[in-house]
Amino acid sequence: MQQSRLAQKLPELLKNKVYVGVSACSAIMTHSINVNRSKLEKTGVYHDDEYDETGPSKASSVKTLKFVDFTLRPHLHADYFPTASLENMEHWAESVDVPLYAIDDQTAIKVVDGAVEVVSEGQWKRFEEECHGK
Repeated sequence: MQQSRLAQKLPELLKNKVYVGVSACSAIMTHSINVNRSKLEKTGVYHDDEYDETGPSKASSVKTLKFVDFTLRPHLHADYFPTASLENMEHWAESVDVPLYAIDDQTAIKVVDGAVEVVSEGQWKRFEEECHGK
């Protein structure tokens, strides 16, 4: 999104278009994403140590677009991400300074003019800032 300059064009496009993202493409719109920053600094490789997932070399970024003031951890209880349990996500929420939404694959977050609505036929939970040990 940075290299193609889509990140710079999105604010104008979103005035009359809808953005739909799944997994990392939804997380990119949020306040922040998780990454092992020391590994990134040493190797240049993006690694999400919560999901144990590594991005392609020189094709990953830790930059998010910060269009919303929360963060997102998708794939709650998904078999293909065994670490994505509600208990783990609660711990992950402790490391961010904004609310964190833990959502499963049957859940979406709709944001219109700053108003947040969770649309779900599955499971989700919002972890508030005050739960972060502050």
